[in-house]
Amino acid sequence: MPHIIIDYSRGAAERVLIDELTRAVHRRVRDAGLVKPTIVRTFAREATFSCVGDEHADNHFVQIIVRLAPGRTKEIKRELLRAVLDAAQNVAAPALQEGRLGLRADLYESDPNFAFQEIALA
Repeated sequence: MPHIIIDYSRGAAERVLIDELTRAVHRRVRDAGLVKPTIVRTFAREATFSCVGDEHADNHFVQIIVRLAPGRTKEIKRELLRAVLDAAQNVAAPALQEGRLGLRADLYESDPNFAFQEIALA
């Protein structure tokens, strides 16, 4: 971990370069020196259906969730989350300036007692 999940409202990719945003967030976390680079996993997925605010067709939302294994300090978690948001803001800047776009990043700590996995990656 971390696992980074980027959810976005239907049609948001018409205003935000989601593939670029996904790579930017992934690389920022991978290269920040806060986690082992080989354990970062990032994916983006579009909502099949979404409502944002007053449901105007131009309203869009990008939600970034960082799932992290326990054991890091609050300062490291804040630094990691700030890096995620900064990377996303850089890519989404034109759409943010136009308005009608929400961008948010949250960090959740995974409980190892309730997570099972098998990993075959180097």
